[in-house]
Amino acid sequence: MNDYPFTSLVTLSLVGLDLVLASRVSTARFKFSNSGQPSAAQHSVEIYSDPHFMASFRNQMNPLEHLKLFLPTLWIFAFGVSDGAAAIVGLGYFVGRVLYARNYPHSHRAGYTLAGMAMLVLLVGAAASIGYQLITLII
Repeated sequence: MNDYPFTSLVTLSLVGLDLVLASRVSTARFKFSNSGQPSAAQHSVEIYSDPHFMASFRNQMNPLEHLKLFLPTLWIFAFGVSDGAAAIVGLGYFVGRVLYARNYPHSHRAGYTLAGMAMLVLLVGAAASIGYQLITLII
C-alpha cells in the first residue's frame, strides 16, 4: 500500500513532463538538422549550433537538472511533514515548470520563479522537519 499517493502522483507528473520535453528535443533534433547528412552526423556536435534546437534542448535540460534536487527534497518533506502538504507544494512546482516550458525562452521567468519558490518551501520544510526529529531524539 502506498502511504504517499499524492506525492507519488506529483512525482509521476514530473516524470511525464520530462518525457514530453524529451520528445520535443528529439523532434527538434531532426527538424533543425541537415537532413542530407547521414543519421550519425545528425547526432554530432554540429546540431548544437542551431538556436532553435538549443532552445528546445535547454527547455528540457533545465527542468531535468533541477529535478535531481527537487525529488529528494519533495520526498523528505513528504516523510517529515505530510503527503498532502508535499503534494500541494509539488503541484506548485509542476505548474511552474509547465509555465516555464510553455514560455521558454522569452517569458519563462514567472514559471521559473514559481518553481523556485516551491523548491524553497520544500527545502525549508524538509530541513525544519529533520531538525525537529533530531531535537526530539536528543531530548
